[in-house]
Amino acid sequence: MRVKTFTADSTAAAMGLVRDELGDAAIIVSTRTERDGTASITAAIDPAIPANEDYEEPEPLVFPGEAEATVRQALTYHGVPPWLSSRLAKTSAEIPAPTVAQSLAVALERHFAFARLDQYWSSKPLLIIGPSASGKTVTAAKLCTRECLAKRPITVISTDTKRAGGIEQLAAFTRILEIELFTAGDADELADAIGRLKAQGKRILIDTPGGNPLEDDDMAALSTLLDAAGGTPVLTLAAGGDPMEAVDIARAYAEIGAEHVIITRMDMARRYGALLAAAEGAGLTMTDMSISAKIADGLIPATPAALARLMLPHTEAPKSPDQTEAAP
Repeated sequence: MRVKTFTADSTAAAMGLVRDELGDAAIIVSTRTERDGTASITAAIDPAIPANEDYEEPEPLVFPGEAEATVRQALTYHGVPPWLSSRLAKTSAEIPAPTVAQSLAVALERHFAFARLDQYWSSKPLLIIGPSASGKTVTAAKLCTRECLAKRPITVISTDTKRAGGIEQLAAFTRILEIELFTAGDADELADAIGRLKAQGKRILIDTPGGNPLEDDDMAALSTLLDAAGGTPVLTLAAGGDPMEAVDIARAYAEIGAEHVIITRMDMARRYGALLAAAEGAGLTMTDMSISAKIADGLIPATPAALARLMLPHTEAPKSPDQTEAAP
């Protein structure tokens, strides 16, 4: 799946950019108005499968109008585990809505929790946690950028003091944004830093070291940092990959306090079954999705409608006439 954000002086102009580059088959994931008045549209499209003499077009799994089969086909394509895809497909079939995407959106809303990070960040520090190479530091930079654009004061603490280049990468972003960056080498230093910074009334963002969720020592060290911070840990989990591996990783972090997840690298994956499996298996609330490597426009809210649009464009079909009542 190819996901890209287009920015122009107006919504109409941004839509023109979408059509010019992605064509009429593009799916609009989200729209927003920036602080400077420009319009940004995030759109997605499935890339065409390259010609290959060994590739055989699979027989269609659905007939037009069969919502349950359409959703089941899409979720199978994305690698959603059978027990979860079955529940979502059956729920979608029970939802009276004009399109299958709207039915799937309602089904996702019923089966998963979605929230905005603002609900958990105003009074407590926010800690970005996750396995190595899951995009923690880049996600921290994107959150800093979003706060700056919203004119909300923020300060950052990095506890990634042992990895070569860990602090330098984040410092490069905070310098550009003119945000103070502090470091804490252990739990005691972290607690002291938070105590001093809370009096300033700024939001506190904490970037933590990457680790191996299968290593007890790594998880114990991270748990000690979380206890010292007394904040809200948010897991970063990269899209793609094996769904059951994603469940195991998410559960490891849930055991030490993670309740929310930011999905990263969605622009580098075509199948999103792992994120649904992880959220289901570990009981995580979905908050944001990273859909671009660009720091300025890389995060969009994770919503049922956005997920449904991303997962259905290659299989979307109209519902049968007896299912076209408005969705509740």
